[in-house]
Parts: sequence; structure tokens; C-alpha cells
Amino acid sequence: MNNKLLTGLIIAAITVAGVCIVSLTQSDSSRQAQTPTEGSSSQEAENRTTNEPAASSDPQATNAVTYKDFKVEPRTLTVKKGTTVTWTNEDTARHDVTPETETDEFKASALFGKGESYEVTFNTVGSFDYICSPHPYMKGTIEVIE
Repeated sequence: MNNKLLTGLIIAAITVAGVCIVSLTQSDSSRQAQTPTEGSSSQEAENRTTNEPAASSDPQATNAVTYKDFKVEPRTLTVKKGTTVTWTNEDTARHDVTPETETDEFKASALFGKGESYEVTFNTVGSFDYICSPHPYMKGTIEVIE
């Protein structure tokens, strides 16, 4: 075989291998669950949260909020005055609880990792909105009733 033909075959083989690797990588990543990043647009975030069930106005039997799959569950939690609410992180990413308006009883948490929790006792009737500051599309509300 002449050198030009051999060189051409090697280049073609390398090109085909590269295309296959890129194709497999893209295919594999499209099968994985989409995980938002800090660069995610707010529209993407809204699309991820629009199919959540409506919140109930009845006080919940549970006082737990879960951060899982970059979502807040339940998005709205109604509790009676004096209830301690516990946020638990089930994601590998670190999250926090940052009130829209801090009060003496509802202050921002530090970042907490998978399996860690944060608690607040709500002694004031009202509606308390919060976000996860690194992932501001993760929003929730604690409704406190008498």
C-alpha cells in the first residue's frame, strides 16, 4: 500500500471513532435525568415545576419539606402555629433555606448536604416564602395557621 492511501485510511478511522464517541456521549447524557445547574435559565426551572400538584389549605399531617431532584416537596406546606418544620436534602448538591423576608424566627440557613436537615419552629401566623439561594428556582411557602 502506498503511504498516501495508508494515511487516508488512518485519518478516516480516527474520524469515525471520534464521531462514535461523541455520539455515544450525547446519547448517554440525554438518557440521564436532567439536573439543573447554576446556569439554568429561569424558564427551564419553571418548566420543571409547573406539573406539581396544587397545595392543600389543610394543615399537613407531616411537617417535612424535602429537597429532591432540585424540587421542593411539598411546594406549599400548611402547618399550625407552634409547629417545627424540617427541611431535608436528598440531593447530592448542597442547598439552603433562604426566606424572602427574614424574621426573628425564620432566618436563612447555611448550606446543607445530602442527608442533612434544617429546622424552624413557626410561632407566628402568616405566609413565609423561601428559596434555595444557589438554585433560586427552588421555591416554597410555609403557611402558618392558628
